[in-house]
Amino acid sequence: MSIEREQINATTLRLTSGGCSFTYERLKPGVLLVTIRGDDHGQFGTATIDEVNAEFERFGPLALLVDTTEASGPTTAVMEAWTAYFAANRKKLKTVCILVNAESKLLHLTVRIVKHLSGTGGLLQIVDERKAFEEMARRNA
Repeated sequence: MSIEREQINATTLRLTSGGCSFTYERLKPGVLLVTIRGDDHGQFGTATIDEVNAEFERFGPLALLVDTTEASGPTTAVMEAWTAYFAANRKKLKTVCILVNAESKLLHLTVRIVKHLSGTGGLLQIVDERKAFEEMARRNA
């Protein structure tokens, strides 16, 4: 499956494939907002994680803010890839805050499993209120 790469402006990039998109917005150097829409079946391969790594290479340790409110639950392989990434790259991350739709029990459980298995402890925060997520973005921006 092909991946469409769209540079929206100097600080925003969108990857789209198979009914799913990842939008990366640099709020400032070292602070990356990722918005996921749709269902990630693994159609991106490593491209979604590669974009996070590229941001680290440009600016050093990242505050990573991930909005999953319009996402479906990822496949097991996708969950395992992100779990391995977080576990192996703790030093590249200042914080990870993931906004999950409170109604999506499956996605909430999936993110909690990622947090537990990655061993990231307090580094990875899960919130289900947009106001709390936006406050986290403001504190880091």
